[in-house]
Amino acid sequence: MNPYLLDQALAAAARRHAGAEALVSAEGESWSYARLAAAAADWAGRMAAAGCARGSRVGVWMPKSPQAVAALWAALRLGACYVPFDPAAPPARVAALAADCGVAALVADAPRAETARAWPQPPPLLLPESAAPAAAPPLSSAGRTSDDVAYILYTSGSTGVPKGVMLTHAHALNFIAWAGAEIGLRPGDRVASHAPFHFDLSVFDLWASLTRGATVCLLDPVTARFPQAVADWVRERRISVWYSVPSALVQLLPHAERVAAGALRALLFAGEVFPPPALETWRRALPQAAFHNWYGPTETNVCTHYRLPRWRPGTPPLAPLPLGVACPNFELAIADAAGVPLPAPEVGFLWARGPGILAGYWGDTERSRQVCCWRPAADGPPQRWYNTGDLVRRDPAGWFFFEGRRDQVIKLRGYRVSLREVECALESCAGVRQAAVVTAGPEGALALLGFVAADPVAVQEPELRRQLSRLLPAYMVPQRIEVRSALPATSSGKVDRQRLRAPAAGVQP
Repeated sequence: MNPYLLDQALAAAARRHAGAEALVSAEGESWSYARLAAAAADWAGRMAAAGCARGSRVGVWMPKSPQAVAALWAALRLGACYVPFDPAAPPARVAALAADCGVAALVADAPRAETARAWPQPPPLLLPESAAPAAAPPLSSAGRTSDDVAYILYTSGSTGVPKGVMLTHAHALNFIAWAGAEIGLRPGDRVASHAPFHFDLSVFDLWASLTRGATVCLLDPVTARFPQAVADWVRERRISVWYSVPSALVQLLPHAERVAAGALRALLFAGEVFPPPALETWRRALPQAAFHNWYGPTETNVCTHYRLPRWRPGTPPLAPLPLGVACPNFELAIADAAGVPLPAPEVGFLWARGPGILAGYWGDTERSRQVCCWRPAADGPPQRWYNTGDLVRRDPAGWFFFEGRRDQVIKLRGYRVSLREVECALESCAGVRQAAVVTAGPEGALALLGFVAADPVAVQEPELRRQLSRLLPAYMVPQRIEVRSALPATSSGKVDRQRLRAPAAGVQP
């Protein structure tokens, strides 16, 4: 029988590949599948002794390491769900999130454990440094189902208010089975673990890889801040599969030749729009690699996919880049905010149905209700649909195309303006690697502010304005354009629009 729980799939892979290399730490330490499975069993015993059981939430707040991966697996093995917290997050935020989901125990390294002890009601703390042998509970799936929650990922979304997205074993297995097959993950592949564990891209890095006998190479966040060091790391670790947000690849672009000298065979990206000029540069640098554009919010992980055609000399740029088609086991529809389907080629919200959508938001049934609706089905009971909040269109060939977030299409002095359209225009200007556009000013009197990643000496605002004037009507040209060497990033690597927006709050149009 095929495993129907994520920990079952991991255990089966560990038995098949016991002596193979499962993990390589940031420092270069190698862990076999057998060692990883043993560490997960030990952590499970310690968690059980601390009172964790089926349905418990286990927080993990520590830097990326093999021990952290083992702790995530251990929580799954117990029938609990893991809740990864950003190691760099302010302690007050982590305390609030841990309290919100009621963690039964917190796995932390020594510095963070010391911080957690000062919380008003600290949970039981489990530290790798003070590990004591504990009998692992026997492996059992009794009473468990694939609808059990496997992990909770907290994301701020567009509101800035943290929301705990509950994702099930069925969700995880649906995704990793398709993703592993789509990329052809296999023993011998070396997969870059670029995403932090609290970001949904890590589900591919860890679980798709470790259920198929591949090796996961952990990239620490300090190295990740230095593009040249990352390029060297990709080559030295012989990385064959890379998955990240486009912003990380934009930062790495000046060192594309170093990356190309390595073993990269597949480059996957998701989470935000890839600036077309930067994408084309990568395709030219890695003509032998397969490029995949994956799309989906945390609530679905990946629900559409598009494999780019191989680059050949003279290949025209792909602009706009399609989101592609629905992933297997997903049904997608374009509808209005109430879930009423819209005819092609109208732009509307992308709605998704299938085992890959969220179970709900932890402790917030009202928010869960707002993003989901039940629609009648022709051949069975009503079906539950989730509104991604993203605006899309579908062309006659059936490809979905991203048109922006609901908060990225605004009314400006009576005109409908897509912030993404302005960003695309900026990204087409000479010397610009990446662009972000935000709004500032009071409601009803908004101004557009543009930010570009470029060489501040070679790229100047007046020249950008001249180029934009040939591409956009005057009302779409930002009031101010700021040139920076790099755009700020969130902990998951996306462009941090909140930080760009904050100092601009007082700008008047």
